[in-house]
Amino acid sequence: MEDSHITKILDETPGKELAIFGVFDGHGGNQVAEWVRDNFVKEMVKLKSYKDADYKEALRETFIRMDELMKTPMVKKELQHYTNDKDNEGGMSGIAGFSMSSDADIANSVGCTACVCIVTSSEVICANSGDSRAVLSRKGVAVALSYDHKPDNPEEKDRITKAGGFVEENRVKGMLNLSRALGDLEYKLDPDLAVEDQMITCVPDIRVEKLDKNADYLIIACDGIWDCLTNQEAVDFVKEQASLLKKKSGSTFKISFIIEKMFEKIIAEDIAASGGLGCDNMTCTVIQLS
Repeated sequence: MEDSHITKILDETPGKELAIFGVFDGHGGNQVAEWVRDNFVKEMVKLKSYKDADYKEALRETFIRMDELMKTPMVKKELQHYTNDKDNEGGMSGIAGFSMSSDADIANSVGCTACVCIVTSSEVICANSGDSRAVLSRKGVAVALSYDHKPDNPEEKDRITKAGGFVEENRVKGMLNLSRALGDLEYKLDPDLAVEDQMITCVPDIRVEKLDKNADYLIIACDGIWDCLTNQEAVDFVKEQASLLKKKSGSTFKISFIIEKMFEKIIAEDIAASGGLGCDNMTCTVIQLS
């Protein structure tokens, strides 16, 4: 399993409620996804922008900070302590011609997506790099809070080529099927380019969406989910299952039951017949908003 996630309440003060949720889908190994999980919030809360409640800027700065730290000798050593699950090849699907990196430069060829949402009492701020995705259910209608960063997207492809790369079979340099990620430092080596202009960039797209009484659920998941369900299908499934559980258990049902049912629906019974769908790692977080 090369996915990781964060769910953390940051402030429970009435009227100042604050929480953070995120999904990190690893490729090439588990190390970067797990290290980011363990350090994202720690680094974010140190920032002046966070203390000033500028959460949009705090998220942007933290994404960049993750990459900066992975270049340091201290974090290079820390990454060696995260054991890679060599029996699990699901997370390697992002890289063609994969070869395990040496312990000294793990973050050069190992990386992860990052889709992170800060939820306040009045809005959700979503920062995304990669192809994990966040979707808001507003009165049962799916509202996309992010879009997938793929190499064949015109804007992404333009940046890749300007940085000296190329896209082949929808992969950067024929290897990585993402155009933004944390880690993957071997694609971020040009000293003459700003961080946002590197072949692969960690810099996220950020969207702010107001929350009101019609906001039902927030769904954050890796591509193992979104390869099998559209945004609206995921929202419909969560709403339908929640309705069934409310009838059986009242308002105290566990959201985790919905996610279990979602996985049961998606997981392929016959790998050969599914064409690979329903065979990837799956991580999903569902937050009930009202």
